[in-house]
Amino acid sequence: MTENPHISVASGFYDALAKGDLDILRGLLTDDVVFHVPGRGPMARDYSGKEAVLGYLSHLAEATTSTLRLEPQDYLAGSDRVAVVLTIHGERDGRTLNDHGLQLFRLSDGKISERSSFPYDPYSVDEFFA
Repeated sequence: MTENPHISVASGFYDALAKGDLDILRGLLTDDVVFHVPGRGPMARDYSGKEAVLGYLSHLAEATTSTLRLEPQDYLAGSDRVAVVLTIHGERDGRTLNDHGLQLFRLSDGKISERSSFPYDPYSVDEFFA
């Protein structure tokens, strides 16, 4: 069975993120991409545009000295969306983050145009990055 093309894009996003490959990530995003990051912490806000999103992803890697891992468990695909159930692990300043949640991607013309994150415990994510 052939993998859904939307799942391939989302999977490619996580693979490139794990490798820290900004060139591949850049190619997976639309120019007007928006990432919605929930919570009340310093990282929580909407990131609009390719450069803002790449800056956010780079900041995540820097803040965790590249220990942050988003590990997909399941993918659910629709006509223009992919929901990803994932676990989240990271270390920062002697603290550890272990959470799970969901990320919802919207795709346009084979690229990511929007991502919304829904961590199980957004307050623990806020505290981790504070």
